[in-house]
Amino acid sequence: MGHTKLTNWIHGLQLDVKGLLWFSALFMVFRIAFIALFQDQLGEVSLGDILEALWLGFRISLKTAGAIVLLSFLFSTLPGVLCREGCKWYSSWAIRRWMYGISTAIFTFLFCLRIPYFTIFHASFNAMIINGAHDDIGATLQTGISEYGLLWRLPLAIVFCVIMVYVFMKVYTNRTWKIQVSGKAKQIATVLGSIFLVVAVGIGLRFGGAFTYNGSIHWENAARTKSNLLNEAILDDGQALKRVSTIYERSKQAKKITITGAELKDVIQSVGGNPQAATIDEAFTRTITEEKLPTQPHNVIFVLGESYGLWPFLPNYEELGTYIVQEGKAIQSSPKAMHTKYMLAHGTGTMPAINGFVTGLADAGLYPNYEGQSYKSKYGTGIAQMMKHFGYKTVFWYGGFGTWQDVERFALAQGFDEFHGATSFPYEGGNAWGAPDGDLFKAITNYVKGEEPGEKVFHFIMTSSNHPPYSVDLAKAGFDASKVIGKGDDSIKKDDKTVNEIGHFWYADMTMGNMIREVEAIDPTMLTLITGDHSERFSFATQVDIPTFSAIPFIVYGQGVNPSWLSESSFGSALQINPTLAELVGRKGDTYMSLMPSLFTSPKMGFNHRLYVDNSGIHEQGASMPEEYAKYIKALRTISVWRIVRGNTVE
Repeated sequence: MGHTKLTNWIHGLQLDVKGLLWFSALFMVFRIAFIALFQDQLGEVSLGDILEALWLGFRISLKTAGAIVLLSFLFSTLPGVLCREGCKWYSSWAIRRWMYGISTAIFTFLFCLRIPYFTIFHASFNAMIINGAHDDIGATLQTGISEYGLLWRLPLAIVFCVIMVYVFMKVYTNRTWKIQVSGKAKQIATVLGSIFLVVAVGIGLRFGGAFTYNGSIHWENAARTKSNLLNEAILDDGQALKRVSTIYERSKQAKKITITGAELKDVIQSVGGNPQAATIDEAFTRTITEEKLPTQPHNVIFVLGESYGLWPFLPNYEELGTYIVQEGKAIQSSPKAMHTKYMLAHGTGTMPAINGFVTGLADAGLYPNYEGQSYKSKYGTGIAQMMKHFGYKTVFWYGGFGTWQDVERFALAQGFDEFHGATSFPYEGGNAWGAPDGDLFKAITNYVKGEEPGEKVFHFIMTSSNHPPYSVDLAKAGFDASKVIGKGDDSIKKDDKTVNEIGHFWYADMTMGNMIREVEAIDPTMLTLITGDHSERFSFATQVDIPTFSAIPFIVYGQGVNPSWLSESSFGSALQINPTLAELVGRKGDTYMSLMPSLFTSPKMGFNHRLYVDNSGIHEQGASMPEEYAKYIKALRTISVWRIVRGNTVE
């Protein structure tokens, strides 16, 4: 390496080190600002916890900063060495400045985007981005404008990006130490030593400040504090997007079947299925041995409430809950109602919940509503097929539009006889996501009035009002804000936006209760099931425990229902609701298909996409969970993937 090349090499390395320092500092500033903005959600943490999060964050951000610097190294430092003697250095310097300047702007913009994203999802960028890619873009934009200040946040973010790039241009200069190395031996030693140093630093950056994989830090093992806010702060936005990318790739990998038909039979047998059955559905055929209800109800009302979480039903929120879920609580406490203590939703989004009930399969990171097999055959474990088997006409009701996530086409392909969305009935107000719940429930009541005498109808209802943008005229609906303002503990924000959000929870509950009373007056045999699609959206001011944040209610109400059928400590997951409904409406000797047994069997555990529940409470899945649980969950997910991707046949 000639003298000029060596000079360029040392100069380029120094500029790369300056770039590494710049981005490490930038990510740390953003991390501290993020914690400060949401400090109310820190929970009971010590200074040591915060310092640990900052240290772990610094380490994991070395990987992100290192990736940016690697581009500079490849496209600026190396060309500066390889170019011929006398080539102009400023050209590679310009490339480096452009790379770093654009990267600064991108990560500044992502930081601005992280703030409203965390407000909504209580996480930095995660799998909801993948789900949201299928949402209605127009409705999403309207929600962003009306609820999350898109019109003022976007220009502010652009201004902030310009400022940060300006700061970068001022701080990051072409000045470096002038290092002269004379003598052939010293030059060779300098080159070899610097190459060794580059390799060592590269390994350290790759593993986040470690030199082996075992000591590394990555997004999957970074959540090491007891605070969700701190755990999310550890991830810079590059690592958070890496999480999204990994989850997406895993969802694609999940579609690749790596086991044989013979191995699938072993998996089926391991979870209580019949390995000799020709199809997966047949392998999980169950027979009703005891009739629960004296007669089959004419109307079965299944309410899947948008963001209808358990938290207002919990003792900690008694003051608020008495008002905002007064209908749900009244139904739950009825002498002809039963309910669980804890129930886990299918997922954290509306479509995963719908997919779970319509297919009766475990969440394995796939979207059955977009899979070809869902339009070739019907899932025998699905709720529509199950209810048709018991002689019911099946009707899917949705407050939104049938084109969203292809939900109408999917529902009809999976055994629903009818689909009624926001275009099927008149309504006033509404927004880009659809009709107010009150108008949806009014359409259902009118439908029941028009049914033939003795006709058996199953109504699967997905509501939509308790969802941004919160646009229902609450005052007109009768909402008394004085019963909410200032109420609740420190985990409930006391601002107007939160009052409005809580008001929509009240509205959804109130209109649901009115509908149930009206339908019961028409059909006293009515059976009602109430649950939520998910809970993890309410904007708590502080970090709350898992049951408060994630659990949903499950209430069954109707003629002949015995409260003692479910104990006060009962628990389960949404995957167990379909078989529970089958055991209620089916007759002795009837059969149905379900991967998991009903709640009446007092199951040992339940699970969803990331949590499990047993008699000790709700916990996150992971290395510390009982091995038998892990094997059970893996088996059901394997079966579900096969059924969704390859079809029903076991071969």
